Amino acid sequence: MTKLLTPAPLRAVALFGLTVALVACSDDASGPDDAAGSSSSAASSGGSTGGEGTTEGSNIDTGTVVLRFGVTNGVRMGPALVDPLQGFVHGQLFLAEDITLTGPVDGAVAVADVNVDGVDLVTDTVASVDWTSDPLPANNYSFLGFIDLDDNFEASGQRPDPGDPTTIPNKNFEIAVGEATEYTVNFDFIFG
Repeated sequence: MTKLLTPAPLRAVALFGLTVALVACSDDASGPDDAAGSSSSAASSGGSTGGEGTTEGSNIDTGTVVLRFGVTNGVRMGPALVDPLQGFVHGQLFLAEDITLTGPVDGAVAVADVNVDGVDLVTDTVASVDWTSDPLPANNYSFLGFIDLDDNFEASGQRPDPGDPTTIPNKNFEIAVGEATEYTVNFDFIFG
């Protein structure tokens, strides 16, 4: 597990997102699959992350997740969107039990950092690039993050700035034992 590197940015996104998501995306919150993201499980094919169902040398039952990325129509057509929908996804995976409507609880520890370059949603409903986790204990998880559309992640203090699509913290998915869960992360609102 990794220590939560940026609790303030993720909490700020969640607090802001709760207010804005109800306003900015209320007209059309549908996305590539549905507003809550989508997930499915398939038996692991033994790819680069294995798929045996247990972590080597331990008795912890594990699985993996393949994250894909999309945006809701409310974001795609939002007036606050000023840059093309392509950039670098930054985020973290948390245990779902460590996330509330306002973001990670105090002391929450991210189980994985997610950084994916080349996410292009200008014309695609779901980006062609994805991210696959290392084996993780079977459990319910939540992804919190954003798409840096203007390539200023470092300059903005490693947090979203106005115009970056972000997630809200109320969407969870399950990683099942010995399976590769596929989950589409939908960015639900535009940080402003």
